Amino acid sequence: MRTGYAATGQDERSGPCVMCAGADASVRSPLQRMLPPGRSRFIAQTPNLVAVPTFGCFVAGYVLIVPRAHVTSFGRLDEGALAEPDELIEALAHRIWAVYSRPALGFEYGNNVPGGRRIEHAHWHLLPSGADLDGWLADCLTGLVIASLTDLPSRGDASYIAVRDQRGSLRVYPVPNQPRQRIRLRRLVAELDPRVDAAGWDWTGNICPDLIHRTVTDLAPASPEDGTR
Repeated sequence: MRTGYAATGQDERSGPCVMCAGADASVRSPLQRMLPPGRSRFIAQTPNLVAVPTFGCFVAGYVLIVPRAHVTSFGRLDEGALAEPDELIEALAHRIWAVYSRPALGFEYGNNVPGGRRIEHAHWHLLPSGADLDGWLADCLTGLVIASLTDLPSRGDASYIAVRDQRGSLRVYPVPNQPRQRIRLRRLVAELDPRVDAAGWDWTGNICPDLIHRTVTDLAPASPEDGTR
């Protein structure tokens, strides 16, 4: 039985969690302040998840799927919440293909070590990219094919990398449960995608506001009911 993680909304190192604030429609987050008046940062919403463009949006269409609950990885969501991501990710992947004519790559670094990263709140990356992230990881790690995100590891003392490849197949790679990530997934994807300046992978120095604006405009739902509930 999945028990989930205490929804504290707190990053142990830096106080209130920026991802919790970003997922809360009542909060005018830094991302919202970058957008024109009347333009929502939310590309899609479900009862337990939101989808928003990412800081460091190095290609148009790069979004994060963020749980409303404060959890360290998607595997730590409770069973009810974890039933939603598969459907939302598939819907957004179809939308990305329709807009950009490129398949969507998805991934998560499920690092469950307190103090192990700058943002200690689960977030699933989804972007139009041909980068063969799964192939690169398979050359250096041992992975397991899974049918659904409900099969992600749920233990709080274990970490993993999960990848949804461009064909929609899911694979999970167990990784050491240690504070520092051995593999920077954003950096790796930037290096594997020939369209991207690999030097701009780090969102702390390359926010990419123009591509954030374009992503929100390109992927905004056609109606309030489209892609949300």
